[in-house]
Amino acid sequence: MIVQCPNCSTKYNFDESKFKDEVKVRCTKCEHVFKLSTFSDDDDFFDDFSLGDKKSAPRKNPEEPQWDPDDMNVDIAPSSDPKGDRRKKIRTIAIGLSALVALTLIIVFVVPNMGNNLNIPFLTPDQEDEDTLRQTEFTEEDVKDITLDNIRQYFVSNDKIGQLFVIEGQAVNNFDHPKSMIKLKASLYDASGNAIVEKDFLCGNVASLFQLQVSSEEELESTLQARLGILTTNKHVEPGSYTPFMVVFYNPPEEVQEFGLEVIEAHDPV
Repeated sequence: MIVQCPNCSTKYNFDESKFKDEVKVRCTKCEHVFKLSTFSDDDDFFDDFSLGDKKSAPRKNPEEPQWDPDDMNVDIAPSSDPKGDRRKKIRTIAIGLSALVALTLIIVFVVPNMGNNLNIPFLTPDQEDEDTLRQTEFTEEDVKDITLDNIRQYFVSNDKIGQLFVIEGQAVNNFDHPKSMIKLKASLYDASGNAIVEKDFLCGNVASLFQLQVSSEEELESTLQARLGILTTNKHVEPGSYTPFMVVFYNPPEEVQEFGLEVIEAHDPV
């Protein structure tokens, strides 16, 4: 049986088997409460009470909600409000967009400034590696099986500094046990074999060509001496493995004729 709300004209399917005299029902669209009475074939009756035969009465939409009362006096809760659902979706999207904008602002303005105050406990200068404190003097026996491989040297023109002389390669552990905190010395010599400039440095870090071309001297030294890189690749070098290295000389003297590299430290891990 088709039932039509007299207030908003919404039509519903009503189970005829549950029909009795003076049934009270509530419209799920407008919440109007009205009574149903036993119907007849009189057209005026159908107009007054909005009842009709399922076969003859036009159906507004076959997909519309049905009343399914548990008893004969029905108080049916209103159906979901499409406009309300839409407002909820819009509100959810707006909240999501606001959170995205806030996250973007944090990434752009806050994170870049965190580096100066970032304090990672195991990287702080006050907690020096035990490896670097265990041994202070090294003999040839301590470093004899550390070999330097894939060495190459080249010049790079830097926008801020000028001419850079770069030496890079790999320090290979040929001992039968792990080594740690491998340190090298790089020297530049004149034609007479005299050392003009020398640098001691730990292996573990390298800079990209782009960094070499555009970074300041302070930025490059920070990259090459970064403790995180050293602890990652030069903390525990297994037998047969290697740690990379790079050393940079800034605007080297014109009298430099050659360079030399020497392994000066190689610790046994704790």
